[in-house]
Amino acid sequence: MRAKRSKKYRKLMHQYELTFGFREPYQVLVDSNFLRAVHSFKMELIPALERTLQGKVKPLLTKCSLAAVMANQPLHPRTNNPMRPHFLPPPTEVPLRHCSHNEDSTPIDEVECLLSLLSPTTDVKKNKEHYILATADAPAAAEKEKERAAVAAGRKRKRGTDDEAETAIRKSRELRHGARAIPGVPIVYVKRSVMVLEPMSSPSEGIREGVEQGKFRAGLSEEARKKAEAKAAVAASGENKKGGDKKPGMKKAKGPNPLSMKKPKKRTAEDAGASRPKRKEANAGEAAERNVEVAEGGAEGDAAAPKAKRRRRHHNKGAKQDGNDAGESVAAAAGDAMEE
Repeated sequence: MRAKRSKKYRKLMHQYELTFGFREPYQVLVDSNFLRAVHSFKMELIPALERTLQGKVKPLLTKCSLAAVMANQPLHPRTNNPMRPHFLPPPTEVPLRHCSHNEDSTPIDEVECLLSLLSPTTDVKKNKEHYILATADAPAAAEKEKERAAVAAGRKRKRGTDDEAETAIRKSRELRHGARAIPGVPIVYVKRSVMVLEPMSSPSEGIREGVEQGKFRAGLSEEARKKAEAKAAVAASGENKKGGDKKPGMKKAKGPNPLSMKKPKKRTAEDAGASRPKRKEANAGEAAERNVEVAEGGAEGDAAAPKAKRRRRHHNKGAKQDGNDAGESVAAAAGDAMEE
């Protein structure tokens, strides 16, 4: 699938989701013509539907559609039951959708069955179960197109018309026409080996526009209500001027986190008076320790260093003589003491 087409289908399914509430996996009602077309063009049913609808799918086959498929099949010689056609997928791939239109649950026309499932009530047309219709033109329509191409090429046209083929073509067109009249029904059909998703029908488009306008009006009324409430609150609190001075988006600078800060210790008068002499005593003790260390350091230095010679100064001779006399008297006194 081309990127442009896939993008278009994705947008279309998104509109169905917003307006009508479609959700994955999408429930797809397939008819007998759709199964024949998929098989004839050798397409894989579920992957092709997922590429077209851009999401997970859950194909369903009604009992009436199954009856229409098995009606034209030949009977088995042993069981005397209709033989299973090749284009009918197994029940594990396409489960059966039970539909009861009457008391004895006998199948009815396929077109009526599908339209009744798409819109259960005739008064109000609404797709309550969020079904997607997958259909195709009848096989006779392809044969008619081949005949028209042959006539255009100059070949002879076959005489006689097949009433059954005309009836099948008419029914397939009636199904698509009736599905378009129901709002909120996406239609998938196969044409010339391409699976196509139809654009939104006019009833669905009208509902979508109404929903969008309702959202727009609701948004405007909600915005006006909020503005009125804000003005009333400002007028009541008397902060109209402050509110006008403030710039939008500006934030006030905040202080540090009080929990992360260290709390200051509380001091009394007694503690303050007692702490002062302790500081003085501590200072005095530190000074005494420093003096002791200095004295010890000086004594150790004196013992280690050699003693320098002392140089005496003589100021006058009189002082020298007095010193000599005093020394002689001391020596004489010491000699007398020894003699005695």
